[in-house]
Amino acid sequence: MSDLDQLEVAGYYDSLSAVSRYIRMYYGQTLLGNGTCFFVMSEDGPVLVTNRHNFTGRHNITGQPLHKQGGIPDHAIVTMHGPHEVHYHIDLVDHANPEAPAWTEHPTLGARADIVALPVKEMMNIVGEINSVSLKDDWHRWDVGSELHVVGYPYGQIGGPFPIWSKGSIASEPDIDISGLPVFLIDCRSRPGQSGSPVFAQFRAGAVVEHKGQNWQARRPMNYFVGVYSGRLRPDSDLGLVWKRSCIEELVNHAVAHGTQHQMELRRHRFSATGHNEFSLENYVRNDVEEFE
Repeated sequence: MSDLDQLEVAGYYDSLSAVSRYIRMYYGQTLLGNGTCFFVMSEDGPVLVTNRHNFTGRHNITGQPLHKQGGIPDHAIVTMHGPHEVHYHIDLVDHANPEAPAWTEHPTLGARADIVALPVKEMMNIVGEINSVSLKDDWHRWDVGSELHVVGYPYGQIGGPFPIWSKGSIASEPDIDISGLPVFLIDCRSRPGQSGSPVFAQFRAGAVVEHKGQNWQARRPMNYFVGVYSGRLRPDSDLGLVWKRSCIEELVNHAVAHGTQHQMELRRHRFSATGHNEFSLENYVRNDVEEFE
């Protein structure tokens, strides 16, 4: 991995803060909304994962446009932070076959699953083990009430280059599917813009960890990828949906085996994702920023 994505800061930051990526959806030059994505490191290289509704611009159940003027995205911009902020263009329209999605959907659930993947092997010089999600070693069972973190970008990049950590807990029995889908509920004060965020559980040093039926004491902080957040059930509720880790693994394996390698084109853009004029606390207070949820 090159040093392009080695973020330089004055002080300590959690390694998981380098995993989530800020993504914007556009139609032409019109910004429609923003969300979160991340990379999973597969045996065949990085695979970008986010919510399906981020790319379609439509509610994944009702099919209604998410933008108030009905705009549907034709491309997305992923911001990568390092010594310099850079922006990668993703074409969301397959011009050779406009009716087919440019992304890979779940092998059995298809459009019912609000998760999609894009194999991007060419990003191996940018994305490595340290700033991606690993699906290896599914070694722990989580219970209802377990503490989780949704790591993403509510209201854009209000935290600068780093995502915001929203704390919540598992609100439904994690082994039980909901409405026949591999999801569980999370009780979390999340906000629009966090759609597509990875969800993590953490062990602090000294915590007791169950592994293969035995209890162990963690000697260092440990992180565990649980799934992908895809928004709240209702705008007036703190209950949200998390697509399970097993479902993400099925999606990634299918994308690697059958998906088309996608190009993420490095482009120069007039904006800075952390520019003061575009992203300020005043904008958030006035609710001037569009987000997808």
